[in-house]
This record gives sequence, C-alpha cells and structure tokens, in this order.
Amino acid sequence: MYRRALLSISLDRRRSSSLQEQLSQALRERIQSGLLEAGGSLPSSRELSSQLCVSRNTVIAAYDRLLGEGYLETSPRSGIFVNRDFIPKSSSNKGIRRSGQRPSPSLKGTDFQCREPLPFRPSQPDVRLFPMATWNRNRNRAIRKLGAGLLHYQSRFALGIPSLRLALAEYLNASRGVRCDWTQIAITGGSQQALYLLGQLLLKPNDKVWIEEPGYPGARNAFQLAGAEVQPMLVDEHGVVPPIHIGVGKLIYVTPSRQFPTGASLPVARRMAMIEAAQSAKAWLIEDDYDSEFRYAGPPLPSLQSLDLHGRVIYIGSMSKVLFPSLRIGYIVLPQELVEPFEALRLIVDDHGPLIDQAALAEFISTGAFYTHIRRCRKTYSGRLQAFLNAADRYKLPLSFPHIDGGMNQMGYFNHSRANADVASRSLALQGIDVPALSRFAMEKIRPGLVFGFTPFDQKTIESMVAKVARVLNGM
Repeated sequence: MYRRALLSISLDRRRSSSLQEQLSQALRERIQSGLLEAGGSLPSSRELSSQLCVSRNTVIAAYDRLLGEGYLETSPRSGIFVNRDFIPKSSSNKGIRRSGQRPSPSLKGTDFQCREPLPFRPSQPDVRLFPMATWNRNRNRAIRKLGAGLLHYQSRFALGIPSLRLALAEYLNASRGVRCDWTQIAITGGSQQALYLLGQLLLKPNDKVWIEEPGYPGARNAFQLAGAEVQPMLVDEHGVVPPIHIGVGKLIYVTPSRQFPTGASLPVARRMAMIEAAQSAKAWLIEDDYDSEFRYAGPPLPSLQSLDLHGRVIYIGSMSKVLFPSLRIGYIVLPQELVEPFEALRLIVDDHGPLIDQAALAEFISTGAFYTHIRRCRKTYSGRLQAFLNAADRYKLPLSFPHIDGGMNQMGYFNHSRANADVASRSLALQGIDVPALSRFAMEKIRPGLVFGFTPFDQKTIESMVAKVARVLNGM
C-alpha cells in the first residue's frame, strides 16, 4: 500500500512551486487522508529520490519540513515514519481521489496467512517430510531437458505431459497392479477435478449414481452438480456393501482400499461382487484410491481395476496426500473408449495443466525419489498412528477405533450410542481442535463417531492434543 501511494506522486518541473514544495505537499496530503497510515515507515531519502528522479537533497528537505510540522518522526537506526500519534482528518476517507472516482478496495484486516492444519484435521500429509531440494533439482533437470516449450500453450498435452503419463503407468502397474497403456492416463488438477469432469462426461440429469454412506462429500457434490440422483450404499465393518439391484444406475463410486471416512478395507469377494454389479447394470465403476500408499500392516489388496475383466472401472489417484496438496496433480486411468471424449471435455475446461510441475513430477518418479519419499512417510506415519492409539488408550478416550492397519485418518465410534458427535466436534473446535463428526460425511442419521487425522503432527503434539481431546469428551 505504501509503495503504491508513493508511486502515485507526480512532480512537475514546469510548475511555479519548487520540487521540494510539491513533494512536501504530496506527502502531507497522503498522511492527512490516511493513505499513509500512522506508524508506517517511509523509504530512505536515497530510495525515494531514485524513485521520483529528483535529487536526494530535495527529498531530505521535504522530509525535514514534515518533521518540523509533526507529520513525520524518526527512530534511531530504524528510519523515518509517519507520526504514530497523527489522526487523519477523515478516517472514512482512505486515500485521495477525484470526484466520482471509486475508492480503492481496502485489504486491511484480510487474512492472507497460509496456515498449517489444526490438530486433528483429517487427510493432511506432513509437508515437512517432502524433500524440496530434491524436487527442485528434478524440476531444473526437467526444464533443461524440455526447454522453453514448457512455457508455451500445449493443447496437444491436454491429458498431460507424456513423460508423466509413462512414469505413472509403470508405477501403478508395479504398486497397484493397474493394467493400462500410458495413453489411458489423464492428468487432472487433483482428484476433485477428476470427479467433476467425470460427472460432466458420464451423467445426465436424473441419472442414478451409487455412493458410499458415509462417504466422500466431494464426490457427492460433483455428481449432484451434474444433475444426478444420488443413491446411498451401506458401509459396514468390512466396507461398502455391493448393491444387489442397481437397476438403471449409470455410475458407482467407491473407495475400496481404505473406505473414506471409516477406514475399512474391502475384502476381495466384495470387490468382485462390486465389479459384477457394475457389469450387470452396464454402469461405470469409479475407484478412488486416495491413500493406498499408506498401509502399515499386511500386504495391500489388489485394486478393483486390476480385477476388472469388463473394462468398467475408472481408476482415480492423486498426489495431494503422498506429496503435497498445493501441487494440484491428480490422475485418471480411463477405459479406452472414454479417452477421446474425456480429452475433448478437458480441452473445453482447461487447455492443459501446469506442465513444469508435471515434468518435474515425471523426473521425481523416474529417478526413484518418489519411492524413497513414500517409504519415509510410511515409516513416519506408522509411528504416529501408534502414538495416537497409545495416547487414546492412556487418556481413555470414550471411542473405539476399528480399523488401525493404515491410512492417514482414524475413525472412532463413541462407546455410547447416545453420544452426540456433532456437539463433541463443536466443543473441540472451541479448543482449537479440528475433528469432524462422522455425520458430516453422511446423508442420513448414522452411528456417532469422530474422524481424526494424525499424519501431519509429531508425536509430542499428538500426545498433548489427545489429552486435551480426552478432557473435552470425558467432561461432556
């Protein structure tokens, strides 16, 4: 704001008044109007003289005059400031403007801080574990390889830069058994954009979509925005229960590796039943594999896509959990027949994604840094999960945690069915603790529970915050 106010000063050598008088008057008006606020620092005489293209003596003389009039004050070794005790003539008139000119929008009081998540906000990675120096080296390597072309429009890469799609195809085949050619992979701006685009591509108003209950609200919102009629599928201790009669349903959405938000892992028999249900109804089956990298006990179960012999499964993944959310890179493995229509839709919505980040990620994966990072996070998160469970037991949280084999969250059911999870969540929020009620993820009444995220918090923080949670819950 100060820099903008000073840049607007214009001095005219053709005027009868001296440059010193013009500068004094301009500064005086800006202080009187409040555009230069009390206590704000001004640039040095050398800096301002260079900015206004006048001699330094002119600026020094103007500053000295305003110091004498009480508009300015100095602080030893700190600089020159607007007098802290000065009150503008009109506190409502912020700035100098000609008659009829709109006032500049004020940003005063606006919070622009990029804040870290509160304990125990779910689904948050620990970005402090991310190897930024390694990432930057891979980014620079990618830029050297691909050159200035990365900075241009590249409509032919609407589905993503080929090097990243190739790297992902290899990774998904090795880690999740996903069977696809790299040309079936589309890069998106995170998994939420993937769900939105699929809703627009596959659904018409009043189409039926089957989703988990409780389940991911972002999927429900994306499909309802496309005009679909959402049908709930029951979730029990083993995950989602495959519907027996889908009827004319056009789409099914599931999180089989680790059901969100309960954490249940879908058994193979149910996975096969879900695939057969989709095939019978000729419905598309969306598999959201949002945090399958973080399994701490036992081998990972096969993805639905790897079991599908009918070409009905659409596989979605994201780098938001395994790397960092602001990267905004997700991906879809599409059945071959959907590749071209999806590309056409993507071109309408977004010519292409951030190519420099995509190229950097391709290098990050192909050099092995990606796998090293996953192993580090898996080890760290496993220790934090155990710390959370130990603390929950030590401080006697009135909750039971049925699924403790992996993931980034822990869902706890209240031990008493009469407990009010919504009231508990609001009470914790007043203490600076972000723990949503399980009901937030459901459309209908559901067993009371809370969802805790533990991955971005060190063990000391986990210990102290669980103690605080216990005091709130046990005092209700």
